[in-house]
Amino acid sequence: MNSEQRSSKGNRKPRKMGAYTPTQKIGTGAMGEIWLCHDPSLDRMVIVKQMIPSLTAYEELNLRFQREAALLAHLRHPNIVHAYSLWQEQTGALSLAMEFVHGKTLREILDIQATPPLFITLHFLHEILQVLAYAHDRKIIHRDLKPSNMMIDKNGHVKLLDFGVARNEHANQDMTQPGSLLGTAAYMSPEQITGQGVTNQSDLFSLGIVAFEMLTGKHPFRGENLELTTQYILNVKIHKNFFKKNTPRKLRTWTCKMLEKRPQKRFKTAQEAADALAIIMQGLPRQLDHHASHWYHSLIDSNFEFLGPTIKTNKKLWILGFLFILSVLLHFLIFFLKA
Repeated sequence: MNSEQRSSKGNRKPRKMGAYTPTQKIGTGAMGEIWLCHDPSLDRMVIVKQMIPSLTAYEELNLRFQREAALLAHLRHPNIVHAYSLWQEQTGALSLAMEFVHGKTLREILDIQATPPLFITLHFLHEILQVLAYAHDRKIIHRDLKPSNMMIDKNGHVKLLDFGVARNEHANQDMTQPGSLLGTAAYMSPEQITGQGVTNQSDLFSLGIVAFEMLTGKHPFRGENLELTTQYILNVKIHKNFFKKNTPRKLRTWTCKMLEKRPQKRFKTAQEAADALAIIMQGLPRQLDHHASHWYHSLIDSNFEFLGPTIKTNKKLWILGFLFILSVLLHFLIFFLKA
């Protein structure tokens, strides 16, 4: 029995995974294991995602794994993890080496701080929308947006993970059977749950759920079980009064639009949603990554002092507004004096 087989059965660390040396297992999913490995050729850390050997008998799962690797290899964006290599172990299990991101998932962060500072929420949502705009322009729909698939790195940026169920409209064949469900039910759009056609706007709905969760500290549709959750997604309409009182009115409107039940009522594109969010972000510094990095370090180190960004106001507009009101009052005063 070789080391790879012992790893899958006895949960032992394999000696090698392809050209990489495993250091620790950091996760286990339905299809396989996630390992942190050392790349001796370039002296760097990488992530290796390896299928469970027993699943290699399923051709569809093998094809899906290979498609994810090919998809990542062709996506070149700073907020998407990079793929390095794909190979097959002696056990027959497929393995994919990817960029190691030093940070925490958004799920882990929300478990520490349920409602991050407003500028953090705006910053991360805007970055994810830019990634979606890039992917959607290339006819790729993620289909599984959720906090655990978003990694926040130590430099204050967000990385989008796991394109395992992404749909590539350029592909000759969609592996999803009509009416089947792919993704995480709690973050699915109504059209995903009902098995209808999934579009770019389905990703926007999922991101809307993440936005609501970051703004309120709770999932908008979470039920006691899967059936109730899906029913809430299909039937519960999100209103502006569902938010905390200090949530900006325009941001409430924006989030409600992302969570419209009918795709036609949502933003038409991720770029349109990003542009609308950018208007809400006016007054914040243009480069928020430095502040986000400080916030991240303060979250994991209580001794790290965090000072949020200063929100700038447009003094010219305030002065013009004041002068306008003053002129109106003067006109009324003159009118009454003449009367």
